[in-house]
Amino acid sequence: MLSRRDFLLKCRDLSLLVCGSTLFTRTLAHGFLNLVNNPPALAFIHAQNCMGCTTSMMYGNDFDFVDFLSHVGRLDVHPSLSFSQGHTYLENLEKTFNAGNYILVVEGSIPSDPPEACFLGDRPIYQVLSRYMSKAQLVISSGSCASHGGIPASGLSRTGAMSVVAYMQEHKISVPHLRLPGCPVHPDHLMGSVAYYAATGKLPPVKEKTDYPQEYFGDLIHNRCSRHQSFSQDEFVADFSRDKLGCLLTKGCRGPITASDCPTRRWNQRANVCVESNTPCIGCMHPDWPFKSALYLDSSEVEDLPWSQMKRKVKQRR
Repeated sequence: MLSRRDFLLKCRDLSLLVCGSTLFTRTLAHGFLNLVNNPPALAFIHAQNCMGCTTSMMYGNDFDFVDFLSHVGRLDVHPSLSFSQGHTYLENLEKTFNAGNYILVVEGSIPSDPPEACFLGDRPIYQVLSRYMSKAQLVISSGSCASHGGIPASGLSRTGAMSVVAYMQEHKISVPHLRLPGCPVHPDHLMGSVAYYAATGKLPPVKEKTDYPQEYFGDLIHNRCSRHQSFSQDEFVADFSRDKLGCLLTKGCRGPITASDCPTRRWNQRANVCVESNTPCIGCMHPDWPFKSALYLDSSEVEDLPWSQMKRKVKQRR
């Protein structure tokens, strides 16, 4: 059992995790005390997805998912993590729906043409998802497929894949919504958002006129990148096998147009991040990802260009 001191330290960490400051520590502490007797129900529904976001969710930095569930929420239904599967999963989903007032997390894009590309039970998810959204207190788009359509909506999409937001607009569903892009979603983004909402009853601060949490998506990856000094000194990677610290912009890095806190939050219990593995950012959290152009920009397109022209070139090749 957590001591009072450890409990307050957890609240402080969560305040930093979600808001970037400790100002909300006391608010979160009061909120969590109220949660003890009535934790919010969490319901997960999978549409067109690869299970990557669920896998990512198990490897948080500040919160282990099991520890998170024991203190913050109650996992009522999940199509792969629950013991209940098949008809039992659908029965539990129906019980959660009838009780109402749950947080609905959607992973994957919604196929609309043909809607039969993805089923929930014996009906296309396109036909039934709106019903489950209608009684939710909050809908969360978990990952880029749910947030923007992702890979299923790219190129010659054969399923008419839609984002959750587009689906909600088409079905005129007015429910609070948070968008957490990423391929996969960052576990801190998901658990931090749920914990903040559960403790305060409010959405975390979002970017102006959007549904993206400000703390997670308020600045460009490029501006926080550990290799920004190399960029400032015009030290660019020419050979991946030899250059381990140079800027990756001329290798097609999408960091200059993609907003996320990846460089500072890092991944897998803060073990690493794409750029520090000498891999250019592919911009998986950008609304236009995957881009119509090649995955990475060709170095011949951006070499020897001033920064203003280079940034313009990156934007043109979305």
